[in-house]
Amino acid sequence: MKRPFTLSPRHLVILALFAAAFLRFWRLDSLPPGLYHDEAYYALDALSLLEGQTFPIYYEGWELYAQDAHAERPATPSRFPVFFEGNYGREPIHVYLLALSIKLFGATPFAIRLVVALSGTLGVWTTYLAAGALVGTRRHSGALRGTQPSPLSPHASVLTPHAYLPALAAFALAILYPALTFSRFGIRAMHFVPLETLTVYCFWRGVTAGRGEGARGGHGDAGTWRWYKPETWNLKPETPWFIGAGFFLGLGLYSYAAARLLPLLFVIFVPLWFWVDRRALRQNWQAVGAMALVAAATAAPLLLFFARYPYFFIFRTGFVANKGLGTVPGKPWLTWLGNIGRVIAGLFWEGEGHLRHNLPGRPYLDAIQSVLFLLGLGWLGRHSEEGTEQQRVWLSLPAWFLLIWLGVMLLPTLLSGDAPHFGRMTGAAPVIAIFIAAGAVWLIERLGKLGAKPNTPIHSFAIVLMLLLVSGIITGYDYFVRYATHPQLAEFFYVADWELGRYAAAQPTDTTIYLTPTQEEMATIFYALEGQRERLHSYYAPDGALPLGRPGDPLLYLLRPGDETTLQRLQHYFPNGIIDQTQTLFIPFHVPASTPRLQANNSADAVLGEQIRLVGWSQTEAEGQLLVDLYWQAEAEMDRSYTAFVHVLDENGVLVAQLDRLPGGYPTGDWQPGEIIHDQYAIPIPEPFPSGTYTLKTGFYYLPTLEPLGPAVQLGKWEK
Repeated sequence: MKRPFTLSPRHLVILALFAAAFLRFWRLDSLPPGLYHDEAYYALDALSLLEGQTFPIYYEGWELYAQDAHAERPATPSRFPVFFEGNYGREPIHVYLLALSIKLFGATPFAIRLVVALSGTLGVWTTYLAAGALVGTRRHSGALRGTQPSPLSPHASVLTPHAYLPALAAFALAILYPALTFSRFGIRAMHFVPLETLTVYCFWRGVTAGRGEGARGGHGDAGTWRWYKPETWNLKPETPWFIGAGFFLGLGLYSYAAARLLPLLFVIFVPLWFWVDRRALRQNWQAVGAMALVAAATAAPLLLFFARYPYFFIFRTGFVANKGLGTVPGKPWLTWLGNIGRVIAGLFWEGEGHLRHNLPGRPYLDAIQSVLFLLGLGWLGRHSEEGTEQQRVWLSLPAWFLLIWLGVMLLPTLLSGDAPHFGRMTGAAPVIAIFIAAGAVWLIERLGKLGAKPNTPIHSFAIVLMLLLVSGIITGYDYFVRYATHPQLAEFFYVADWELGRYAAAQPTDTTIYLTPTQEEMATIFYALEGQRERLHSYYAPDGALPLGRPGDPLLYLLRPGDETTLQRLQHYFPNGIIDQTQTLFIPFHVPASTPRLQANNSADAVLGEQIRLVGWSQTEAEGQLLVDLYWQAEAEMDRSYTAFVHVLDENGVLVAQLDRLPGGYPTGDWQPGEIIHDQYAIPIPEPFPSGTYTLKTGFYYLPTLEPLGPAVQLGKWEK
């Protein structure tokens, strides 16, 4: 007789991986839309890696903190940095993976989000491994396993519901909404999950191998990873596993800032373990010491960087701890105390409101997951009190480990000023999934005892599995329907900047492109230009200066919707300019290459300091002001921001009126060789102002030292 199909733990974990991959990769090229600044900044670093540039590199003008970071010690140039200093500083794994992805798939948002989607899917598998190694399935005594008829087949004598816990944990993580969100958002947080869970996996394989139960090659359906032969190395069977744990523990520090707290889990748990089991102390202290040494050696390059530049270790932590609605100024302990309630509420009732991190207000866990999580907490506590004295030791230790793991991984959000922050809770996702799985196992057992055949809980397993499938449907609906159609999603993911940058990238290479107004965050636009930052010139139109490009080159001005003042000025200056009506997120104003650039009444040809040439000027008088229009042309790139002046001198050469200021909205440090700039200077004329003939002079000087940029240029006479 043919045996009926049995849904084994392996089948369930395959289903979990399929669900994880589907949720993480479906529509990844378009959801989230656009590309947020932080995602693009990572990608700019990746492009710089591919181009062979030397770091540190700062792409935006607001990053003045770099001056503080290197106030006492200059930056060390590096081709392959262990820490990327831009955008407040970031760990390197994500950037290196992005470089590979961009090399293979091009400079697209998909290439950025692909690597985190892969890590998010891998984290489901490694959570399965970690849960199996931690709670066990078949080989050794413990609270969470047994060998009885299968839940789905009364004819097959295999595993009890306990053995399904690792696969259920994998499935729970696959459908966990925050894990899904950060597996599709191209920042570094999700890379920590597989490294964190591999650390736990190796550690607990070492624990059980030390008891003579891991070296034979497996934990039942939780997987077998025969990566060493201890007899070949003449090592105790547990030693290679602890070395592996140390390696992944140290490697995790290169993934995400929250990983810096993971060693605390072992600092707390290992003394507890050795205290309750003196035999483990005698047998494993050397292997655990090797784990610590390997972790330190693996993390050494990054730790040495932080020792050399402690600013980057402290700055970001202090920044997030003192920012947010929950912050109590000057009393961090009150902030942290208040965060306990906010984090608990965030788990079950009202979650983070930041749209990039969450569907605003959605709790971390849906109703089904919340119930299972709480049941899991209670179930582990109940089992820790059962069994013989020897069993209680091994029943309680995994439970204590899980509780400590959860507490440590909640610290990043508890210590934040803007708790609950779901991104900083990423490290808690695997252990939360394990608690959900434990609750599912408890429910299977309890429902099975209510049936007519207590030893064959097929129906109870089916009910719990259906509950998890419903939870997965809720997650999918919340993300792909509610979140995807949120009216502010495009704004939060900088769709306008991405589309603007792609539009600029599509222009002919000889087109000079100007963007107004200037903005603090430019990474999305720069990445859309495939890293060609030099193609885009940003100026602040409201302050007056109008860059006119090089004579003979086509121009493209990019304006924000609603900037009618700048648009009217451009249309007045370039009456033959063309507005591209196909774009709605920004206004493209094209100027043909043949359009004249100068509208000056007077021509000129005077060079100041071999850097700036005066090519024309005009003057008019209106409403008590003398309006002087100046047309400058950059002769070379300038590393200084020079102050321009227009002076009015009487017949005796005495200064009677003046205006000194930077070129309005477009400092000389941004001028490109060959580029013409028009700027108007409105000089107040005091009353009464005697009639006569006055001389106009102009020029530039460097304000910090008052050093002139060559001699002043005489414009002409003004008859008052």
